[in-house]
Amino acid sequence: MRSPESWISHIEQTGLSPIAAHYLWRGLAPSTRTNYDTPRSRFTLFSTLSNFRHENGGCFAAKATWLIEWLCSLAGTIKVKTMKLYLAGIKSYQLDLGIECSEFTDPRLERTIQGIKRDHGEPHRRTRTPLTRPYLLQILSRLRVHNYENTVLQAAFTLAFAGFLRVGEFTYKGSDMEIGPAFAKWFLTKKSVRIRGEGTYMELSLPSSKTDPFRKGITITIAASHDNACPVPAMKRFLASDTHRPVHSPLFCIGKYKQLPFTREYVVNQLQELARGTGLGDGSWNRHSFRRGAAT
Repeated sequence: MRSPESWISHIEQTGLSPIAAHYLWRGLAPSTRTNYDTPRSRFTLFSTLSNFRHENGGCFAAKATWLIEWLCSLAGTIKVKTMKLYLAGIKSYQLDLGIECSEFTDPRLERTIQGIKRDHGEPHRRTRTPLTRPYLLQILSRLRVHNYENTVLQAAFTLAFAGFLRVGEFTYKGSDMEIGPAFAKWFLTKKSVRIRGEGTYMELSLPSSKTDPFRKGITITIAASHDNACPVPAMKRFLASDTHRPVHSPLFCIGKYKQLPFTREYVVNQLQELARGTGLGDGSWNRHSFRRGAAT
């Protein structure tokens, strides 16, 4: 994945000023750009192996026939919905570089996708075990020893459940830290949480989410549940043990002194490990379990 600086520099090569390149890059959420990295790299590799090249040696602008052949190579391996996302990623890449995108309007693309869907259907959907309250209470019982790592997980798990949060709304990657002060416009920081009413509830300021692409933000009020899954005392314990980090720091991190990024992979791995430790089995615990469990 390119860093924001290298990507903006890449856009500048099309003749745009640095400030114009910056705003063009900022037109998409960092998470969207990360998702679009996959189709760009996969199409580039496919084009190289298939010898789909222009005279200048590149595969962009992509021809409709190249895109069709690429989609056919993916048939039966990914969802049709993902294929459409892949095409959007390639088109987005070309838009950034001012490359002609008329080939994406070729009606043969959509017809090819429909043909793939008729022949292959949709790949089998993985089951996703919802983390319901009884399951959450069992998992939290494994975190009663209040060392720093367990305190972080208690706060994160109970906050995610009570706030109906998506995993991407309370986790982040190391590369996300590269956007500097703009981090707070996209991700939770310690300033995002406020304990109110003498501990009877707390407010969570969510700066952005999947359904808030323009980062208007929203404040979620979370009442204390007064049981072992209550997020308010869990958050109070965490904040009391985390006074060594400034308030503009990411809300959660891995390790009190290492302060590694609190990634979704780490959260899912910990959830699976704790579930096994409580006798809940491997199941299908994944990043959707928190929100699905809360909804259930």
